[in-house]
Amino acid sequence: MTRSMVDRTELGLSPRRCLVCGRPAKECARSRTHSVEDLQNCTKQILVNAIEEADVRDTARLAVRALLYEVCTTPKPGLVDRSNSGSHKDMDIFTFMDSACALFPYFESCTRIGRQTSGLPAAETFLRLRPAGKKAEADMFSATKGINTHKGAIFSVGILCAALGRLPRDQWRMPERILKECAAMTQGLTASDFAGLTEETAVTTGQKLYLHYQITGIRGQVEAGFPAVQYTGLPILKEGLARGLSINDAGCAALLALMASATDTNLIARSDVVTQQKTVENIKEVLARTPYPDKQILEQLDRNFIEKNLSPGGSADLLAICYFLYFLESEE
Repeated sequence: MTRSMVDRTELGLSPRRCLVCGRPAKECARSRTHSVEDLQNCTKQILVNAIEEADVRDTARLAVRALLYEVCTTPKPGLVDRSNSGSHKDMDIFTFMDSACALFPYFESCTRIGRQTSGLPAAETFLRLRPAGKKAEADMFSATKGINTHKGAIFSVGILCAALGRLPRDQWRMPERILKECAAMTQGLTASDFAGLTEETAVTTGQKLYLHYQITGIRGQVEAGFPAVQYTGLPILKEGLARGLSINDAGCAALLALMASATDTNLIARSDVVTQQKTVENIKEVLARTPYPDKQILEQLDRNFIEKNLSPGGSADLLAICYFLYFLESEE
């Protein structure tokens, strides 16, 4: 007679464990150690944890995808892309790919932190992100052999991942809701980071620009809910796609629009405020003629930026956020 069941031990497997206490399941079942309610609650928690982990993986996957799409968008004035290294002699597209892949665990961590602190004030989530951000910078430098590829994205995209962790998944298709959560998490950030700043204590480019010109940079953007993304970059990206443009060409246009709508401190760091303002005026003139410039115009801008050693790295980070939000909308 053929046996209908095979014991797990006959297959070299350990005995099945109880979901509630971890002891051999047969013992608990035989003695009815746990109530039906205990078993149901335990099973429910297992399912909840599985769903949360799926959310965590999806967030990290889309964050890395956004970074990879950003670097692959071509041509981008002064930036690393598939054609060249722009104004950067110490990195190329493969450096960015290595860096983006190294940040996957960080984006997972940010999402988990957001989920774990979703019942706390939004500012508490942001405070708990900072240690994870420091580790992510170390991971980035390890992957790139000391080259800064994504320091800005570690800050901004990490906040976005944490905001998603704080929100139920049915709100992931609502860019305005996600960006509002980013603003809530970082309320008062600019005033806090730049409190008591003086000529003697201002060391970084961001500190000096705030002290002399009240330019708030990425801090101001995130604290206001990324207005350049919400009202300029993302709409331009989506409109371009609706017109039938490739995501590459729509992304190129979105990048220029972001440069024209937000003060890119990376441009100033590589030149000065006057040069940045003149560059923005030039971009605005181009966009006034055509909001979706062709490849020839973009390549000429790229040559001009490289000649002047300009790189709109801050705008590139905002473009990655545009891609991220678009992926959330289109995949859900």
